[in-house]
Amino acid sequence: MMKKNCLLIVMTLSFQCVFSQIGINTPNPQGILHIDGQKDNPVSGSTFTPAQQANDILVNSAGKIGVGTLSPTVKVDARNSGNGAIGFGTSTLTAVAADEGAIRYNNGVEYSNGNEWLPLLTAQPASNKVIVIAAKTTNNVKLASPATPTVTAGLQNRASNYLVDWSKTFESNSGTTFNAGTGIFTAPRNGIYVATFTTDLAPMAINYTTDPLNPIQIEAIWQLYDNTAGLTAANIVNTVKCANTMSSNSVGNIDAGSNCTASFYMTAGQRLMPYIWFNLNNSNVANFSLNNTGGYNNLTIAEQ
Repeated sequence: MMKKNCLLIVMTLSFQCVFSQIGINTPNPQGILHIDGQKDNPVSGSTFTPAQQANDILVNSAGKIGVGTLSPTVKVDARNSGNGAIGFGTSTLTAVAADEGAIRYNNGVEYSNGNEWLPLLTAQPASNKVIVIAAKTTNNVKLASPATPTVTAGLQNRASNYLVDWSKTFESNSGTTFNAGTGIFTAPRNGIYVATFTTDLAPMAINYTTDPLNPIQIEAIWQLYDNTAGLTAANIVNTVKCANTMSSNSVGNIDAGSNCTASFYMTAGQRLMPYIWFNLNNSNVANFSLNNTGGYNNLTIAEQ
């Protein structure tokens, strides 16, 4: 009985020694598990060409996995001289359920911080980042809605004045992300964009009785729309308003101006447009003008 037990132990140790490394399609495994997809590896030695490694999968003694490489330096390593891209799928898991560190694709790569899914921004886009600079030297606006088909040659008190007919001073990459005619900027890709514009009305007398519901002020506003063609209230994604209050009555004509700077996370195809609203006197006709001399009315949009 003692001899049988000893024989069994020896056989077990021999089995573990023989199969300490497993090779599939290769008699020359380089790790705990080595799969040679094309059966093109050398039968001996440790020199493998990049082409031979490209179709291999290896698990080493440290538990690191190499895909297309036999020398993984991180837990999962797919770096090689061929196709080292890794594909991520979509997931309906909440960020809490997926836990922090999880990655998914959702119209862009996102990661979980344990509470919410956040976009994983690229360090550098394929082309140079977008920069747009434009100036406005006309009084042309679209009143009430940017979807209004007609352009009005004059701004109106207590109305939304969407600024159109800009003069583009500069746009990087000779691009077309900013339509100077419509005043609409379209994001070419997912990312963060910083937008700023200044506006100044021609000198006027401010004489309006103070109304708590409609304070004496001029507002510079950025409106972010979705990536469809619509420009209605249903298409609005976000609105940022910057207000500059004025005294209720002025002795003489004064300039009334405002500016607004905001950062937006935009997905490809979303649109951004500036407009102004002001409540400065009792007139409700489109007879107001911008201060079109001196370069006061400008717009800048920069991709971060």
